[in-house]
Amino acid sequence: MKTIALLLLAPFLVAACSRTKDRTPIIALIDGRQVHKSEFDGFLAARLGEFTGIETTDPLRSQMLDEFIERRLVIDQAIQAGISVTESEIDQATQENQRASSAKDSSPSRRELINDLIISKYYKQVILRDVRPSQEEVQKYIDENQVRLAERAGFVIREIRVETRDRAESLRREAMDGRHDFGDLARANSQAPSSDEGGLCRYDEGQLPDVLERAIRPLKPGEVSPVIQSSFGFHLFKIERKIQPHAPDDKRAQVESKRSQLIEELIARKNQEAVDETVSRLVNSANLRVIDSSLGFTYSGRLGHN
Repeated sequence: MKTIALLLLAPFLVAACSRTKDRTPIIALIDGRQVHKSEFDGFLAARLGEFTGIETTDPLRSQMLDEFIERRLVIDQAIQAGISVTESEIDQATQENQRASSAKDSSPSRRELINDLIISKYYKQVILRDVRPSQEEVQKYIDENQVRLAERAGFVIREIRVETRDRAESLRREAMDGRHDFGDLARANSQAPSSDEGGLCRYDEGQLPDVLERAIRPLKPGEVSPVIQSSFGFHLFKIERKIQPHAPDDKRAQVESKRSQLIEELIARKNQEAVDETVSRLVNSANLRVIDSSLGFTYSGRLGHN
């Protein structure tokens, strides 16, 4: 079965292996290796290309450049660990990914799809292989979250939070036009902590500030709120579903279900901590240099400046 690993080195090998030298500006050095602007532009196109109405602001580009560099470091480690992906795995992922299925083999979308697969394999097979909570950790986490085992009404929502009303109104128009997914808009634009999850979060009644809950409570599933101002900024909410207390006969099963959810949540947190620690270690041990003057935007990210 054919495997692919060297494809993941393509961003670093283009200049050496291609007859046509990449003449775009060098925007970063990763352990001495040159990263050209064309490579980052391809990554940005693959990640944000479908969001045609989204403004790629300097902070967003800075965030994406940090992610791009971190991914390169992880991919290096994966290749050193012997991780590879098969053609059948790529074909299956392509079929499941509408964005990639319409792309040509040489497109940035296909390259980033392969990168996603190799990174996921590396995490599962190497970083997370021995990560599991102890019985003591499980019991402690359940004890700390006993209040969540109680039956309370609430709602599951998606949130977008930005700094200005004009930006919030613009995003609301995009969310309402039927062409943009609210979760994708949240992931690309929201400043709320839940942005990485597409703005998805669950709240019990009374948990949110009153000004926000008053705007959410009348909404039906699928509806989007008007722009709401709070001390945190300007918010948009979309109701995914409302949660009502269950009948007494169902409570035992619901408590057991919630216990299982808490355990799964703890496992997910430990996994994420392991991934974050790995990325942090790779960043701290790498020799990184971002060449601000070549970027074409004002870089405000976390990695090395020049």
